Amino acid sequence: MINLTILLLVGLSVCITGYGLFHIKFEENENDVRDYSSSTVLFKLLKPVIQELGAFNQRFISEKSYNAYRQKLINSGNRLNLVPAEFLAIKQLSGFTGACFGVFLVFNVGALWYTVVLFIGISFFLPDFSLRQTILNRKRQLFLELPFCMDLMALSMEAGLSFTLALEKVVENSAQGPLAQEFGKLLRDVRLGVPMVDALKGFRDRTDMYETRALVSAIIQADRLGTPLAEVLKTQSEVRRHDRFQKSEALAQEAPVKMLFPLLFFIFPAVFIMLLTPIFLKFMAEGM
Repeated sequence: MINLTILLLVGLSVCITGYGLFHIKFEENENDVRDYSSSTVLFKLLKPVIQELGAFNQRFISEKSYNAYRQKLINSGNRLNLVPAEFLAIKQLSGFTGACFGVFLVFNVGALWYTVVLFIGISFFLPDFSLRQTILNRKRQLFLELPFCMDLMALSMEAGLSFTLALEKVVENSAQGPLAQEFGKLLRDVRLGVPMVDALKGFRDRTDMYETRALVSAIIQADRLGTPLAEVLKTQSEVRRHDRFQKSEALAQEAPVKMLFPLLFFIFPAVFIMLLTPIFLKFMAEGM
């Protein structure tokens, strides 16, 4: 029992270590300079090691893996100095941590050697899991913020502002979420001389969502055809808001199915125990 408890505690510590190694929070200022002041202490301590190991990995990482991790890092919003080779270094350090814990269990608790392989595999892929969750959470926030920002842009353009000034109003007046940050990057690209179409495509690639792809396509098409952008933005806002309602209804319909497992395996057994135990004890007493 003690060995099992130690095994569970060590496994939990490996998960926390691997997750904390990559779960980095950072803020972006208007010059797009990364601020590591809010990142984890563990990441700050290991930053030099990550950079050196990343430089070593750079010579061996394949182009396919490089492009895949680069796109994931961009989609997560963590476009700091962390390049794909450094992300691979984080995975390696996390796997090494799992190996150390696994060896500790083998020699001190008497665990089998396959425990080492198990801990290496789990801890090596923990940064991937953290990155995937960050991307999903960010896309969820973008999906929720999009209708409000579209309404604000449409109102600004109907008031006589240009598309660029309407973007600026959205960045200034909306909550500083992922969408406002992406609009800020889009606005900065335009101010630096990037053509509007290219800046919009960059915004589309960074977010990598169906909703933003549809928005960018509608804006580009409206600009080419001379259609009023305010009307296009209002239409996009209505469509996105309708999508939000549909998604909410779908999630509500899934709730009973998701409740079925805990209901059958946790709630019903407890209820049956409470109801049937007195009856069972009474029969036992009468039988005796």
